Amino acid sequence: MGQAIFLPGSIFDNIDKFANSLGYENAGVAISLAMIPWKSTEDRDSFIQSITGAAPKGGDSYTYPTLDTMRGK
Repeated sequence: MGQAIFLPGSIFDNIDKFANSLGYENAGVAISLAMIPWKSTEDRDSFIQSITGAAPKGGDSYTYPTLDTMRGK
């Protein structure tokens, strides 16, 4: 079975950033934007800042779970 981990630029990372930045009431828009194959996380974050006027919200790579933390190591 595949493992889902939050790598920077992954669909999970993108959903996190868009949902937190746009608000959960805009979940449909957030998921649609998260599915765009962004060239980099910087491009994605710049886009978020341009449409919200604020820095992107959401977790950072150091707060994302890893396989070791999910296994209790």
